[in-house]
Amino acid sequence: MIPLRVLGLLLVGLAWQAAQAAPLYKWQDSAGRVTYSSLPPPAGFKAEQLKDASQPDAEAIHQAEARAKKAQELAREMEAARRAQEAEDARRRALQPPAPLVIEKPVYVPQPIYYPPVGHPPRRHPHDRLPRDRPPHDRSR
Repeated sequence: MIPLRVLGLLLVGLAWQAAQAAPLYKWQDSAGRVTYSSLPPPAGFKAEQLKDASQPDAEAIHQAEARAKKAQELAREMEAARRAQEAEDARRRALQPPAPLVIEKPVYVPQPIYYPPVGHPPRRHPHDRLPRDRPPHDRSR
């Protein structure tokens, strides 16, 4: 079995040969449509036989090569300018402070629970006792 690539190349080769060998005709029908064909037109239509495209001369080839070389040089210059601009932009970005961090959605951060200190009664000096049943200088007991 012939692989599809080989078959495709074979068909293209045969079509190329047929296209190169047959002369081309151009004519206009009664509706005004222009038709191109490798077959001569039907009777009653005036046809123009198209000539094959001629090969370019040495001067045309030289001019095309010069244009291609100039385009490549221009592309190299543009690429160098682009790289220089990117390096300058990177240097500027490195000198700028970082953008502030913006939190769009609040983040819950648990906080420690506050427990108030345990209340102890204030300490009193022994001489500041309140009088009860007896006076403070009575030490009979």
